[in-house]
This record gives sequence, structure tokens and C-alpha cells, in this order.
Amino acid sequence: MTSLSDRTRSLDKEHYSEVERIYGDAFPLEVRFHLAHWIEDQFKPGLNIPESSPQMLLDLSHNLFAKLDEYVNALPEDHASFLIKKKLRDDLTALRMRYMNYPAALAVTVKQCLDQEAAVVARAEGKSFPPHSDAALIHQIRQTIAFLKNQIRTEISTEVNRIKQEHESINMDVYSLRDMSSNYARMVSETGENNETKKALEQKNKMQMDLTNKLARIIQRFKHLEDKIKGVFESVKGVQKEVLDTKLDAWKREQQLAGNGLQITQSLENIQEWCEGIAEILWTSRTFVKQLEIFWQEISRFQQSPTQTLLPDLMEGFSNLLSNLVTGTFIIEKQPPQVMKTNTRFTATVRLLVGGQLNVHMASPNVTVSIISESQANQLLKTPNKPNLRKEDYSSGDILNGIGNMEYHANTRQVSVTFRNLQLKKIRRTEKKGTESVMEEKFSVCFWTDFSIGELKFRMFTLSLPVVVIVHGNQEPQALATITWDNAFAEWGRRPFHVPDKVSWFQMAEALNMKWTSACGSNRGLTEENFYFLATKAFRNPNLGKDDIKNLVISWSQFCREPLPDRNFTFWEWFYRVMNLTSLHMRGPWNEGLIMGFVSKHRAEELLLNCQAGTFLLRYSDSELGGVTIAYVRQDPMVGKLVQFVAPFVSKDLSQRSIADTIFDLQENLTCLWPNIPSEMFKQFSSVAQKDTAMPASSGYVPHGLKIHVQSLTPEFSNPNTPNPYEQHMMMGNHYQEDSQETMDYNNINIGDININELLDMGVYQQPDRPSM
Repeated sequence: MTSLSDRTRSLDKEHYSEVERIYGDAFPLEVRFHLAHWIEDQFKPGLNIPESSPQMLLDLSHNLFAKLDEYVNALPEDHASFLIKKKLRDDLTALRMRYMNYPAALAVTVKQCLDQEAAVVARAEGKSFPPHSDAALIHQIRQTIAFLKNQIRTEISTEVNRIKQEHESINMDVYSLRDMSSNYARMVSETGENNETKKALEQKNKMQMDLTNKLARIIQRFKHLEDKIKGVFESVKGVQKEVLDTKLDAWKREQQLAGNGLQITQSLENIQEWCEGIAEILWTSRTFVKQLEIFWQEISRFQQSPTQTLLPDLMEGFSNLLSNLVTGTFIIEKQPPQVMKTNTRFTATVRLLVGGQLNVHMASPNVTVSIISESQANQLLKTPNKPNLRKEDYSSGDILNGIGNMEYHANTRQVSVTFRNLQLKKIRRTEKKGTESVMEEKFSVCFWTDFSIGELKFRMFTLSLPVVVIVHGNQEPQALATITWDNAFAEWGRRPFHVPDKVSWFQMAEALNMKWTSACGSNRGLTEENFYFLATKAFRNPNLGKDDIKNLVISWSQFCREPLPDRNFTFWEWFYRVMNLTSLHMRGPWNEGLIMGFVSKHRAEELLLNCQAGTFLLRYSDSELGGVTIAYVRQDPMVGKLVQFVAPFVSKDLSQRSIADTIFDLQENLTCLWPNIPSEMFKQFSSVAQKDTAMPASSGYVPHGLKIHVQSLTPEFSNPNTPNPYEQHMMMGNHYQEDSQETMDYNNINIGDININELLDMGVYQQPDRPSM
């Protein structure tokens, strides 16, 4: 296989220049190529160096120095190798000087350069470079921050102190030179030119030359330190972008998807640790630059043509980075509910990730809460840094208990405030857009604060995820549709709160699966068969081919505005209600794979007619919102095998009698779950398995219990001219009623044989007749 160095050498000019920029002053590219095989073996692209093994970094660095030294000494002493040998030896000396105080940083630098080089080569070759593992990226961020902090604390701090001492020495020399010049002038005026005055002149000239040399050295040291600080600025700028624009944004995106059921994997504690490290680097660097500006103002007075300095630009750069870091880390840790009911208490927590590092909590800044409309959110984000920004101008409702103070929590090192008793009392709605309902109107809860850090003043806000405000519980399903669509399909960095009107069915299937697994259990997600059934329902086409759905897009109207055919509810309402039913009453059986659920009535009949009598399955009702029906095979002596459907059970039914108990109540008819699973599998979810229902004998009560009973056929079919009841049901398309006495002769019922009192004394509970689907 061709080595990475060979592939790099064969790059076109544009990509090769990019590799040169990556290595730059960090690590000599000629060393990279001369030790190519050894470096690629030791620092494989994507190598994850254990964070708990700093010794490994030191060993790699020392081995690199030793390997380069060995390589240089092995080069022949001839004219052809002279220049190469001299250049590599100079590189070795420069590397030792640069990484003398922190040799482990050399290994980190080489690893980062090699990773970026591999990415450039892969991109140039038209390949997708495999992303690093999250653990490797976390390690890389930490190592970079640790390296910069160490460079600031040791190397740059030492240089600043040295310049300070030299500056003080120059000040003393300037005063001494002034005294010497005065003495020389006085001697000349008193005695004229003689040996003494000549000696005095020589001393004055020598001191002036020494002072000139000192000024040249300190200016050179200034420029060298400026370059180092500029290097820190570029590095910290890059790592801050990685933390804020990649890791923190990923956490925010996961937080948004958590509203649809996603489990958050990004660690906010890691992000705070990195942000605090960046804040320390920025604040310390900014302080050093401020000191150097004072020294430079005094030193530049001695120059006839003052040298241009980068210090003002660096000061502005560090200040901007610090401002972006502070405003970017003012976040909502616990979001308010996205479906918010008026006059109902809710909670929220806001947190400043760098608050502890910058001692923001010492001033105990206020945080106030308001709710704003979509248009106000757009207006606010267009002018976030407007100096006369007033939160009073952005409000679309009244929130009680919306003032708190940020505090430092020593046990967690967090600066945050939790609002525990927020309550939306009034909402001011905007004009509707077209056919938009109030359940489609989005708001955002806005948190405001202002404080100072040194001479830097901050006035900040942060917006919550979109919120839909309702006034009645029956508005919740439609409001949840708005939130589900927004959370799933909003593009990052959008203008509030723009979402696409259509999405691919693949995206929709992912969103539905996320909602379902969150509500009903992660052990069993939705399958391809489930998605196909849902697609036929969403697109109102039972004849869809399975390959057809790959290219289909579903609109917002199809999702939650347009009713399903011959129904008064939408696709989302149907899905939401069966999801709630499963979550509340059938979570266990669903996760064990005992509920098929997503299957059409026609398909259920096809599956069951190939099975023996007593085989059954559970399917979600098409006609009853939030209903589940039991379909089972029955062997009729007159018409043969047929499929019956018990009237749907809804949440009210299953809260009284679980689906497992219901199945055992009907065990004479339900013996085997399709395709061949014993019905005993439901035993673990029955009330007998969950608790002992027997009451203590000392209570004085006789125990009782409910039992499901399928309604028997009535004697009205005793007319010999009336068709067999099963035939009649088949002709009518109504399969819900069933006779529990399979061998009863309906033409020979003697009503006089029925003892009504005896039936009453039996105490058998019968549910009222179930309506048909």
C-alpha cells in the first residue's frame, strides 16, 4: 500500500500548499518526509493516545528527538548530503528549543498535523476521510488547551517578565544617561576640552551605544513574543471554534432532538471544562497584551521611526474571542416545556459555562424571563449587539416569577439559576398566516442578563426551543405535531422558526421511530414492515409498493392537517394516540414482540386464515383513535374458517383490565399468538403475575374481579329463514360480535328454559356491547 507521505508528495499544487500551511512553523515538513515511515508508524492518523497516559506523549517526543538525531548522524559526510544534514540538524535544534519546557506538546503537534494531512490527501483523492472517534476528538481538544495553557503560564509569562525587567533596566539607563550627559555638559562649560571631559564623553557614548543595543534587543524580543502570542491567538481561535461551533452546537442539536425522544450523548461537563480552559487562555493572554502595550508605548518613544506592532490587533482579537465565548456559553440547560399551557407551572434552568472561571457570580447578575413571538425572535437575532437593546421591547405575554440571580454552586462548579415556579398568565397572539391554527404558532422563552467583566460589559440573551402555547388539553396533540416537526426537521442556524414544508419519508420514518422508542421502550423500535404500513396510511394509498416509498416526500398537510380517508382525524393524531396507548398500557408486551400493531385489517385476515383456529394477533384500530383490537381465527361448523375482530380496546378499557388479562379472559378462543407463539407468553404481564389480588381473610370481604366477556349472539336469529349469524356478519362486513358457545343450535333455543334469577345470582360481569370499528 502506498504510504501517506508518497500520496502527499503526489498532490497537486493547491492541496500540497494546504499541507504546507498545516505544518507551517509547528513541525518542519522536511523532517516529516525524512522520517516518513517511522512517523506514520508511531503517529497513525486518527491515533487515540490515552488521556490518562501523559508518559506516552513524553516517550513519543523523546523517541522522535532520538530518531531524528540518529537519522542526521547516519547521513554521509559528502557534498551531496551537506545541505540536507545541516538543515535537519538546525531543525532538531529548533525543535528542542521550542519544546524544551513542554516536550509532550511535540507529540500532540505531530499527531494533529498528520491527521489533518491525511484528511487533505483523502479529500484530494475524492475519498471521504473517516471521522475520528468522539473520544479522540475530546482528547485532542483537551491536549490543545493544556498545551496553550502551559505555554501561556510558562513560556509567554517568562518572556513578559523578562521584557518587564529589561524595560525597567532601560528606564534606569535612560536616567543615568541623562545624568551623564548633564555632567559632561557641565564639565565642558567649566574646564573645556581636556582628558577628563574626553573620558566622560567616551563613557557617555558607550552608555548610549549600550542603551541602543538594549533597545534593539528588547524590540527584537517584543517582535518574537508578538509572534508567539499571535500563534496562541490562532490556536485558541481554532479550538474555540471547534468547541462552540461543533461540540456545543452538537449538544444543542441533541437537546432539540431530545424533545422527540433522543438520548443526549454529548457531555455538557466536558464542554464547560474546555470553555473554562479557553476563558483562562483568553483572559491571561489579553492581560499580557495589555501590559505589553504599556511597555511598548514607553519603549517606542526612543525610536525615531516606531516599529509597527501587532498588539492593538491582538487586543481586539482576544477581546472579541472572549466576548463570543461568554455570549456563546450562556445556555438553557433545562428547556421549558415546548407545549406550554397557560396558567400551568413550569421550570427552566439557564447556565453560564464560563461564569465560575471569570467570577461572574461575584456580582450576582439578574436573569429575567419573557416570551416572544416568532417575528420578535427574528428581529432580535438580526441586531443582537445593538447598544440600546431593551428587553421591554420584546414581549408577547406575561410570565410570573420570571426574575432570578445566577449563583455559583461549589459542588458542581456551575454558575446557573433555576426557575421553579414560572407561569404563563397571558399570551398575545399574532395574525394568522393563511390557514395556520393557533397550535402552529411558535413562540420562544427568552432569558436576559447583563454584567461586567473588568472593563468589558455584556448584555446577553438566549432563546429557548420553539414553544406552542395552548389553553386546553385537547389542543395538545396538534401542538405536539408542530413541535415534533420542528425538532426533527429544523436546519441548524435557520432563521426562527423556519422549517421545510415537505420532507422525505426516510426522514419522517426516523422521526416517528425516535418518538415511538422513547415512549414505548428502546428494546424494540419500528421495523421496515411497520414503516411500510405507516407509509400506506400517511400517503392514503394501501397499494403502495415497498420500493415506491423510498422516493416519496410527505408534506406538513399530509402529516397533521388533512384527515385520513373517511375519518375525522389526521395521520399524526392516529399515530400519537396508538403510541400513547402502547406507552401507558402495552409497553411490556410491545417490547417482547407480542404486539404486531401496525397491520391492516385485510393483511391480518390474510395472515390468520393460513393458521389454525385460536391463532390471534393484536392490531391497532383504523377507526377507533387509540384503540387496539384482537383478531383471531375461528372454525365455524357451517362456514368453515373465518377471522373475527373484537371491538377495539381503548385506554379506558385497558386501565381497568390489562391486555394480558383480556387475552386470558378469552383463552377459549385465543390459544396461540401469530405465527406460533403460545399465549402463555402474556402471563408475565397479567395481574396475577404482577401482584397477588387475594385479600386477607380478616378483611371480612369476598374478593372480586373484572373479566372480559365477548357478547353472545342474541336469540333474534332463531327464525329458520334468517341466515346463519356468521354468514350474516360476513355479508355485512361486521366481524366484531362472536358467540362463545360454538356448538349452540340457534334454531332450537327454548326461552322458557332460561332462569333469569339464576343468571343474576352467578354474578358474572359482562361489559356493555362494544361498538363496531
